[in-house]
Amino acid sequence: MSISKRTFALGTLTSALLASSTFVNADTLPELVSTKALTAIATELPAYPRFADAMFVEGYAVLQFTVAPDGSVVEPTVRDFSSNEFTEAALEAVESWKFEPVYQDGVAVPVRTAVKFSFVPRTE
Repeated sequence: MSISKRTFALGTLTSALLASSTFVNADTLPELVSTKALTAIATELPAYPRFADAMFVEGYAVLQFTVAPDGSVVEPTVRDFSSNEFTEAALEAVESWKFEPVYQDGVAVPVRTAVKFSFVPRTE
C-alpha cells in the first residue's frame, strides 16, 4: 500500500518544544529544541498499522528523542499516544532517522526534540 493513498501528517509538538537553541554541557540532559532547528538527512515515514487500516482508526504518537552529536537518533521515548500500535510504528521509523550534526562553538552537541506523528485512515 503506498503512502500516496494515506493522509499522513508529521508535525512538531510545539507546546513541548523550546524555540531557543540553548544547549547544556554533557553532564546534564540537553534542553528541547524545535525540530525546525535540525536538518534532516533521512526521515522514513512510519508504516500505518494494519489494525488501524482495517478498522479506519485514527491515532497519534508523540515521541521525544535525542539527536546525538553524530546525527543519529538515540533515547527515543514515548510522551503521549492513542494506541500502542501507533507508538511501535513511530518508534521503528524514528530510530532510523539521521540529522546533520548540530554545532555549538565548533563542537557537535546532542539536542533533544519531539515530534508528533498523526495517523489518519485513507478516505477512499
